[in-house]
Amino acid sequence: MKKHPEQNEQFEAQLRNLPDTVNQSLAGLTAGTKLNNRIQMAVRDSRASRQKKSFPVRRFVSVAGVCAAAVALFVGLSPLLSSPANAPLIQSSPLGDKPTATERTLRADLTGSDVSIGQKQSVPSYRNLWSSSSDSSTFPLIGVNGSYYRMMTSPRSVSSSLLGASLGTIAEYTTEPSLSGTNVMLSNKAAVGTEVYGISGMSGTFVAADVDGQTRLFQRVSFNGNALKGSETLADVMQLSGHVASIELSGVGTITDTSVCADLISLLLNDATYESSGSLSAKQSLLIELDNGLVYQFTVKNDKIASCGTWSCPEFFEAFEAACE
Repeated sequence: MKKHPEQNEQFEAQLRNLPDTVNQSLAGLTAGTKLNNRIQMAVRDSRASRQKKSFPVRRFVSVAGVCAAAVALFVGLSPLLSSPANAPLIQSSPLGDKPTATERTLRADLTGSDVSIGQKQSVPSYRNLWSSSSDSSTFPLIGVNGSYYRMMTSPRSVSSSLLGASLGTIAEYTTEPSLSGTNVMLSNKAAVGTEVYGISGMSGTFVAADVDGQTRLFQRVSFNGNALKGSETLADVMQLSGHVASIELSGVGTITDTSVCADLISLLLNDATYESSGSLSAKQSLLIELDNGLVYQFTVKNDKIASCGTWSCPEFFEAFEAACE
């Protein structure tokens, strides 16, 4: 079908006047109800016009497309343009305000705060509380006459209310504690003269000492072939009975019922079999949170656990899994 000369002239005029048409159309736009009404009217008028005309209008469609895109841009900006000038883009609350449940969840792994395992999870991920040294192959430790304690990442500072009696002061600072004797109080982290304290009621399990201005927690572990001394048992190096608040086994579950936790700890202390003075290398952990806020850690591999020596106790893991069901 041939186009009439009048139609061609009309299209040419529309193209020439496009800049002015766009400026005039958009000059009065505001982000709000009026803009939405104008857009709806334009859509209805456009549909009615297309129903009346049967000839091709490809060049006009291109012009309409440009205008529609410009209008759509303003529609997208509408919420921003209509917002108060000083409204924050990221919501925050002043220091001291109580966070919402969602905020607490989001912050849990971001704040670097002390570890807590009291909140029940279906399948907790692996968490490692053992502190490591960036400039030595030996982990940060304190040796107390042949008993060795490894520094923990949590808590960042032990409350003075948890400190028991003084066990003495660091007499030797060494970067090679494996070469030192076992009849001395030494450390590769705490300075000479630093006071070492037991944790009240748990001196065979934890000690605490100042490191860089913070009272850090150290847990009894194996080191250099040294684990149990003399007639010691697991109960002597894991003095937790009556203090367990929750237990977390990574990849399995979390138990927060204190009576169930007490039964599991009793089972572990009574049935675990001592295998060696060595340790384990694995990516599974058993975390035991205490009623004083401290957390005790075992490394786990199959049905074995390790902290101060390596122990085997399949009955414990069977009972734990059953309690999680």
